[in-house]
Amino acid sequence: MRYRTTLLSLLLLALLGACSKEPELPPAAPLQTDPAVIATLYGAGPGPHQVSKIADFELAAAGDRRALSLDILYPTDGGPFPVILFSHGNWSDRHSYDRLIEHWVSHGYVVIAPDHLDCCGMAKGIFNSLRYGNLGLIQARVDDLNRLLEALPGLAGAASELEGKVDPGHIALAGHSFGAFSAQQFGGAAALDPDTGAYLDALDDRVDAIVALSPPGPMFDEITADSWLGLAAPTLVTTGTWDSQPTFWPDWRMHLMSFETARPGGKYALVVEGADHYLGNLICRTDREQPPQEDALTMVHVATTAFLDSYLRDSEGARAVLDGDGLADTTGGFAHLMRR
Repeated sequence: MRYRTTLLSLLLLALLGACSKEPELPPAAPLQTDPAVIATLYGAGPGPHQVSKIADFELAAAGDRRALSLDILYPTDGGPFPVILFSHGNWSDRHSYDRLIEHWVSHGYVVIAPDHLDCCGMAKGIFNSLRYGNLGLIQARVDDLNRLLEALPGLAGAASELEGKVDPGHIALAGHSFGAFSAQQFGGAAALDPDTGAYLDALDDRVDAIVALSPPGPMFDEITADSWLGLAAPTLVTTGTWDSQPTFWPDWRMHLMSFETARPGGKYALVVEGADHYLGNLICRTDREQPPQEDALTMVHVATTAFLDSYLRDSEGARAVLDGDGLADTTGGFAHLMRR
């Protein structure tokens, strides 16, 4: 009960923070590079594949596992393709990342996006937070993603459209905010169980790479400064210089903690000038009354496509993007990649 009371207090702080004065943001120069030049960057534009979608696919309840609602997006032509499992942000849902997900699919990936227990709005999110507690929601997300990993070999049997589409031997996990931490757990990140003092990860050698969009820094009692010490899988973290929030991440650099403390090797971080937690209103909170940050989304397209192609397709051209300074040079410092 102590941890659920703490959770309620922090949720109330979050609501109060949402109504408080916005943090003072550092100056951010806009992207001034010729759009024709930006269009030549690796993965900046749509890929060669048309996008098809199986909406509202359901994995039936089994034993103590609840039914799981998800969308499956896949290239209409060709296959088989590497798979990305996508985990949405807290209180968000699987439908709120279509711009990003469809971009990946157009470049030759199958993307599977479920709704977690904390999905679909503040009311449901708070109710389930109080019902299951922080660690319960963290573990429920891990269970959801594990179910998808287990289901991959049989998907074509459940949906004939996927015949010949899914390559279960090449898998990435991706997520935004809370979902970014969920994805990172499959690469070795761990949540603390406050009752036992044990750290719980979901490390899985079926997962080749992790894309973590604005992952949290330490939050509540369960996500601590030590949570990423075991993160070993190749990982790309993305954030921006306006990616701050008074209650939970007052400094945008907190989103880089997982990059900075993970095991070195295969770790990358994209930083975009003036990008906030939602890219204006392009991901997670698409009803937000803020200007869309289209240039920031393009930078995320470039970095994530290069990262995925490098680690799931072994593309030399993609690896050159990750390991060079071309992005910063081309954008005049609007976006830059770090590596360790």
